[in-house]
Parts: sequence; structure tokens; C-alpha cells
Amino acid sequence: MNIRSWKTVFTAIFALLVLSYAVQNVANITGGMYSSFAYVLSQTDHLAYSVSVVPAITQPLLIWSVLLVVLSLEFTSAALTGFGAWNMWKHRGGASNEFPLAKRHALNGVGLAVVVWFLLFGTFGAALFQMWQTEIGAGSFNGAFQLTVYGLLLFVLISVED
Repeated sequence: MNIRSWKTVFTAIFALLVLSYAVQNVANITGGMYSSFAYVLSQTDHLAYSVSVVPAITQPLLIWSVLLVVLSLEFTSAALTGFGAWNMWKHRGGASNEFPLAKRHALNGVGLAVVVWFLLFGTFGAALFQMWQTEIGAGSFNGAFQLTVYGLLLFVLISVED
């Protein structure tokens, strides 16, 4: 396979990854997902850094709002990345100017995924809400770090000229 085909395959895998997480989150929305978000946002069990620069969030409406923003962005990322992979596959053998245009949606989808996991989980969750202090939060933070790295590496790979 040529480099365009590999870029397309990796993009499709990433789209499947993001979609899988989004669907798993929906399947567990009233159980694990809501509970995890409520726990992290409440800043419960923070022993090392017991004082935070942001107030704890315990109102269910705000927790649901944050949760739905994350879900919406995950599904949007999966759709953009998947659509981008499809376009890349269709144009993998095309003229030199077709394939770069076909990558646009994939780059936007992967970029959005990085925003979700780097900004929302890494910056807001880990840095502002100190989620790293608890086992549940640390697990989410570590997973978000891995997904951020996958996304950034794929973003670079897709961006490189063929």
C-alpha cells in the first residue's frame, strides 16, 4: 500500500476509536459516565491539593451540560474523521491536489478530538479540577493523555505532504 492508503487506514481506525468511546459513553451515560463526571467535578477526595482555583460543581444540570458537551464533541469528531477517511480513500489515487483537499474533514475531526481530550480532560479536568488526585480521575486523565497523543501523531501524519 502507498502512504495515502496508510494515512486513510489510520484515520479510519481513529474514527472507529472515537466512535467507540462515544457509543460506550452513551451506553453508560446514567451510570459510570455521569458518576465519573459528578465525582471529578465535585472535587471529592482531593487530599494532596485540597484547595482549587475553580469551585466544585455539584449541580446536576451543570454536570449533565458538561457531559453532553463532551458527548457531542466526541460524536462530531468521529463523524468528521470518518467522513474524512472516506474522502481520503476515494481520492487516494487522484491528482496531487485532490488528496490534500480530501484530508480537510479528517484533520478537523482529529483536531476536535485533541481539543476534547487535551483541553477538556487535560486542561480543565486534570489541571483545573485536579482529577489526577483520585483513582477514577487519574484513569480518565491517563486515557485522555493517550488519546491526545494518538490524535496529535495522526494529525501530523495526515498533515505531512504525500
